[in-house]
Amino acid sequence: MRMMQKILVHIVTIISNFMDLEPAATRISRVVNSTDHTPSNNLATVTPNAIRRFVSDRNWQQKAIVSVMEAGGVNWLVDLKLFVAELLRVIRRLNLKDQWTDLSLHFITLYALRSTISENTRAQNHFRSIGGLEVLLDGLGLPSSKFSVSKHSFVPSDERSDILQLQILSLEILREAVFGNVNNLQFLCENGRIHKFANSICWPAFMFQEFHQQKFLDPEVPNWKLDRQSTGNSPTLESFPSPVDILNTTEWNEYSVKLSKALCSFLLPPNEIRYCPGSTVTKISLPISLAYWEQCARWIIKILSTVFPCIKACASETELPNHIRILSNILQHYMLSTFKKVLISAPVLLKSFREEGLWDLIFSEKIFYFGSSLECIHQIVGETETQTDHFTDAAESTGYKSNLPDVNILQSEAISFLEFAATLNENTNNLPECSALLSALEHCTNGPGLVVTILKSFHVILKLATEQTLVSFKSLDVLTRVLKVACLQAQELRKAHPSDDFRGNGSQSNNVQMDSLDERIKNALTCVELAFNLFKEYVTISDLGRMIILHNANCIGCLFDLFQEENLRKHVLEQVLALYRLPPSSAQDHTAKLQLCSKYLETFTRAKEHEKNFAEMSIDLLVTLREIILIDRAYYQNLFRNGECFLHIVSLLNGTFDEAVGEQLVLNVLQTLTSLLAENDESKAAFRMLVGVGYQTLQSLLLDFCKWLPSRKLLDALLGMLVDGTFEINEKTTIKNEDVIILFLNVLQKSSTSLQHYGLVVLQQLLKGSITNRTYCFKAGLLSFLLDWFSVEEWEDTVIKIAELIQIIGGHSISGKDIRKMFALLRGEKISVKQKHSSLLLTSLSHMLKEKGPEAFFEFSGHDSGIEVKSPVQWPYSKGLSFCCWLRVESFPENGMMGLFSFFTENGKGCLAMLGKNTLVYE
Repeated sequence: MRMMQKILVHIVTIISNFMDLEPAATRISRVVNSTDHTPSNNLATVTPNAIRRFVSDRNWQQKAIVSVMEAGGVNWLVDLKLFVAELLRVIRRLNLKDQWTDLSLHFITLYALRSTISENTRAQNHFRSIGGLEVLLDGLGLPSSKFSVSKHSFVPSDERSDILQLQILSLEILREAVFGNVNNLQFLCENGRIHKFANSICWPAFMFQEFHQQKFLDPEVPNWKLDRQSTGNSPTLESFPSPVDILNTTEWNEYSVKLSKALCSFLLPPNEIRYCPGSTVTKISLPISLAYWEQCARWIIKILSTVFPCIKACASETELPNHIRILSNILQHYMLSTFKKVLISAPVLLKSFREEGLWDLIFSEKIFYFGSSLECIHQIVGETETQTDHFTDAAESTGYKSNLPDVNILQSEAISFLEFAATLNENTNNLPECSALLSALEHCTNGPGLVVTILKSFHVILKLATEQTLVSFKSLDVLTRVLKVACLQAQELRKAHPSDDFRGNGSQSNNVQMDSLDERIKNALTCVELAFNLFKEYVTISDLGRMIILHNANCIGCLFDLFQEENLRKHVLEQVLALYRLPPSSAQDHTAKLQLCSKYLETFTRAKEHEKNFAEMSIDLLVTLREIILIDRAYYQNLFRNGECFLHIVSLLNGTFDEAVGEQLVLNVLQTLTSLLAENDESKAAFRMLVGVGYQTLQSLLLDFCKWLPSRKLLDALLGMLVDGTFEINEKTTIKNEDVIILFLNVLQKSSTSLQHYGLVVLQQLLKGSITNRTYCFKAGLLSFLLDWFSVEEWEDTVIKIAELIQIIGGHSISGKDIRKMFALLRGEKISVKQKHSSLLLTSLSHMLKEKGPEAFFEFSGHDSGIEVKSPVQWPYSKGLSFCCWLRVESFPENGMMGLFSFFTENGKGCLAMLGKNTLVYE
């Protein structure tokens, strides 16, 4: 048997010299390099000394081959291919029967086959027809039953290394047999060969894992200790000790890289398979049909979809055995790099990538989310700096030195690849890419660093592919889902606020944990800001972006959730204000605005329930609410009234605050109520129904709230509420809200003496120049309140001012009840003690009697005031009638004219008169 193998080695070597123009020395040196650890004497024929005998003259080799071909050698070479294929089949059968053949024979046979099929479509087709592809596919699998776990046999390390190299060589020859040939590749896609191929290329990793498991299940399996081979101090893989002489890390890394490159070479030439930074990846031009590229890409994706679930099955929770993890990570990195180069060269293949589920595969638990490859990359980079080609460059170019601790190299590469695909010029619909990236974002909310990376990618995609990305964002509701992730990060931020354990008084280990927590907090903050900036960028770029947001209740809800973040509060309110500026053009827009108002008002309640600094938050909301009212006063007054704004705003005064913050909150509440009520009788009626006539509930809240003395600002705010705007003491002003009169006086009575003097002077000024103001005050019960205050006030200056006001209002109108109260005061013992007070009251009464003016009159004070006769009017004379009256106009409206009278019949005939400043119109 051994002699026969020697003879076959010589025969195949001679055949190889005729089948390949490549120098025998080069070819056979590969065999020697791959088998230099083999102690077998059977390799004597391919030693370096033998090589020198084979390469005396290349010109002689070429002449000899030409002579053979002239003598009909073409058919003979075809027969040789058939012979080589059959020889491989026989070797395979012998190995499976434990009749182990010499590895050198296997190597030389494969090298003899390479040149006859490389880049030769006719030869490739013929090789397929004689069953050569099936033979090569079988050669990828387990080389012999002696590797069965149940055998417990021992395989020396040098022989084991040759077996792995043999698998790589078989894979390379299979690549030569199918590269560029659609029919041959189709053969590998049929009859379950995809699963067979996937299982064949991964058998070493899974076999080691079986040995590892058998060690614990079968006590008879010897526990071989790990040794250090020729790699010196290189650490070994402790996670899979087994009956085989275990590979050390460097050797396994080299195998993994070669296997990955061999698999990628089905898509690209071997010299194009390398790691490159994303910015330096260039387009390649190959004489390969697009049909082959498409079919090959689909085939490889299907293989990966078979391999990685099997790898995941080897895991324990989130940890893989080291050797499987190394193989998995290297394969993933090479495939991502290769797919990117293919996509650059043939963007049309993006459709095939999608149809085969490439994004689902990459961003799955089998690859993207499974554990972290960072430690593995450290190990590979540290041990194979000069032996894994460009792998170390890959680590640095894809973010290996990133400041984001929870983002590994693979994840960075995957996101970069997806980002590239989404921004291709040829990609007119990047919805699948945005969907995959969005799903990844929602899946990794526990890693703020990874969230930051994905959000940055979204920014790039929106910037580089704006038009198609806007459409995708709308279809996927990206902004809502992004803001939800930001809200989750904000919640984690609030939970991670500094505590006793976070202040740095602890052991070194605690300090390390604290540094890690600091980093996560920074990343979470960055995540929230990036998510909100993406929102701002979207609504700024898109013409209809804000309108889409307005009709998206979930998105608006997330926006208000982010309002709780202090660093975003101002920006959130700016965006909300921009939504209110949108003009409502339909009933749906109005409904959306009403929902927005409701959400805005709910924020008051949420802030009060969950935030310690809700007073500051409420003030910000109140200020913005007043800005909203200014956009369209009547529309938004009604809108907020329908949203029950008064209840939310008044309830803000239920609480205990320090004096400075409390006063600011009260002032903003009053100013906001003024904006909501100004010039709107319906709103005033609704507010009166809520808090009572004279705003009794608001009065009670203010008096309870103002445990300290009221300030001048508070009085001015009430005066502004009284006149439906800003009160100016030097201007003639008309009272617009009579319910505020008694409220103002109650607060004034609790104020300091100086402020009481100021308030009474202002009130006196309002009454002196306006019958309308005196009428409002009388109806509101001002005289009765002043008499009660007069009876208890002790300060002389204040009493005098009160008496003057009693005189003014009583001279305008006085009821029998108020007259009786005045006489009761004069008869009372308390006021009799103070003779001066008595004389002031009598003086006021005397001036009331001397007041000149009409005894009866109509007061028309508003837009809807007047006299309306609803019953049919029976004219006293058929020829007409006349009437006389005095008119007193205190102020003319800024816009329009005042109606004086209007007489119309049922058929619309009649007359009317209108009065303007210096104008009387009669029609």
